Amino acid sequence: MYDNNIYAGGVHSAMRVQWALKCETPLALRNGIKLSYSENTQPPKTRGRGLKLQWRSKQGSDFEVAGLYYGYEIEGNQVVAYHLVPASSVRGALRSWTIRHLVHPQFRDALSPPPNDDQDKVNTYIDALSQAFQERHYGYELIASLFGLATDTRSRDWSYSNAGRLSVDVKRFDRVDARTVDAGGPIMQANAGPDNVRRNMHVRNPLDRLTHASKEGGLHHFLEFSRGEVFHVHLQILNPQESDIAMLGLWVREMNDGMLRFGALSSIGRGRVSVSKQSYNLWRRQNAPALAGFEHFLTDAGSSEMDDALAGIWLHHSLPPGDLEQFEAYLDEYTGDDGHA
Repeated sequence: MYDNNIYAGGVHSAMRVQWALKCETPLALRNGIKLSYSENTQPPKTRGRGLKLQWRSKQGSDFEVAGLYYGYEIEGNQVVAYHLVPASSVRGALRSWTIRHLVHPQFRDALSPPPNDDQDKVNTYIDALSQAFQERHYGYELIASLFGLATDTRSRDWSYSNAGRLSVDVKRFDRVDARTVDAGGPIMQANAGPDNVRRNMHVRNPLDRLTHASKEGGLHHFLEFSRGEVFHVHLQILNPQESDIAMLGLWVREMNDGMLRFGALSSIGRGRVSVSKQSYNLWRRQNAPALAGFEHFLTDAGSSEMDDALAGIWLHHSLPPGDLEQFEAYLDEYTGDDGHA
């Protein structure tokens, strides 16, 4: 049975992972907000002439375009908007891919939490959850330990709940003065809003699956982060296990192969990234439990990491990226003989 008391012995080690992810295709990350853009209608009237992106809602004869995810920061006496990839998108993509490939097929659909107001479906979900934890090779134990789990078991005399050992942080795009948007050939001026990443505007005409006619609403315009842009992802895994390191290797491989994508519209080729840079550092107490495969780590290597908050407190080790694949066998106990692939 799954033991959700994953910090019973305290925190004895931390794995710090840094990825630089390069967009191999445009990346669409909608934020639910629509911006407006205008087009010069003065003679000579030419399609795509005088395009201008407005950092506001539609007004008058403006057109609408779905915006991109952004945040705010204070610079001096100003509040400045900037684009970034939300950590929740990265974490969600990693979790979804892991469930699809690690969890036994009989539980993949059954373990989607139902609405709380449907008690029958809630009971079915709890029963499936309990069964999925009966055998380690069903794979869900690793998901719950790494990503966390919270369930409402109502009248049951047990409860599975833990915060998980994985945390994700994503740094903002660091490009500056990108004041234009590629509109499929024409260039759109964008004199307001974030300017820290190159963007493009895509036009899509969704079709009905049955009639193959255009869906209601016609053309959809939306912004994307452009191909070639780079964003940085930092992962932290507390009390890392050998299987966690194996998962890191699988995630990197699948991102580079285009099978693990981010954002919306991945089904039509969006959201592919490659890992252009990567580093893996382990900080551990002197009396931390032994980690199998530890011979692949380099002790006290990488002085660039010595400014970490744990420097001088815990021992530091690094793992060469090429050695990640050496840990893949440690996933066997979670996937069984068939690998669940």
